Amino acid sequence: MENTNMGELVDERSGAAAIPVDQDVAPGHELSDRLVMLSRTGSTQAESISMLHSQLLSRHVHDYRRGIAFCSASDGTGCSYMAANIACAMAMSGIRTLLLDANLRDPEIDGYFTPREDRGGLLDCLGTDQRGPGSVVHREVVPNLSIIYSGGTSRESGLLSSTRFADIVGACMRDYELTIIDTPPANKSSDALRIANVLRYALIVARKDRSYVKDIRKLVDDLRVNRAEVLGTYLNDF
Repeated sequence: MENTNMGELVDERSGAAAIPVDQDVAPGHELSDRLVMLSRTGSTQAESISMLHSQLLSRHVHDYRRGIAFCSASDGTGCSYMAANIACAMAMSGIRTLLLDANLRDPEIDGYFTPREDRGGLLDCLGTDQRGPGSVVHREVVPNLSIIYSGGTSRESGLLSSTRFADIVGACMRDYELTIIDTPPANKSSDALRIANVLRYALIVARKDRSYVKDIRKLVDDLRVNRAEVLGTYLNDF
C-alpha cells in the first residue's frame, strides 16, 4: 500500500492508570475514561494518539483542509475510539473542532461523551423536519470541541448521499476549523464512501491481528474511486 502507517497503539492494559475526568469541564455530559487524551494524559495510548494528532495537524489542518472521515474496513477496529480521541486532541491544541457521528447504523460517540440532554442529532437534520445543524449541536462539550450525535439509528439508504447531507457538512466545515466524522464499517454499507466523497479526505483505522490487508486495500481503492484522498492508515492495538 502507498499509505503510511501513522502509528500504533499498544495494549490498553500496559498504559497508565486512569485518572478521573473533571466533570466540571463538561457539566452537561458524562465523559468516558476511554477518552485517554483527557483521562490518561501521559499514558502510552495518549502519547501514540498525540503522534497521530501532530501528523494530521501539520499535514492536514495547517493546510486549511477542514474535514476528515474516519473509516474502517470492518467493525471492531476502534474507529470511534480514534475519532473521539483525535477530536479531543485537536480541541486541546486550540483547533475549533466538530465531531459528527454519522454512523447511523450503530452509533458509538454517545458512549464516549454521554449527553444528559437529548436535543436530537443528524437524523433530525436529514428527516422531514430538516432541522438546522445549529439546533442539534452540543457546543463546547470540552473547550473547543462541539458534537453532533447521530440522533438515533436508521438503515434507510440514500440519507447520506443526499444533497441535504452535503449541505449540512458544508455548513459544519464553514463554522469549524475541523470537522471529524465517524463512519460505519465499509463492509456493512457504502455509507463511509458517501461520507468520504463529501469530505474529500479519509483516514483508515485498522486493528492489529484483526484487519486484513486485502480489505484495507479494497477500501483504499473504493475511497479513491469515490474521489476521496486517503491520508493514511492507522494501526490500532488497544
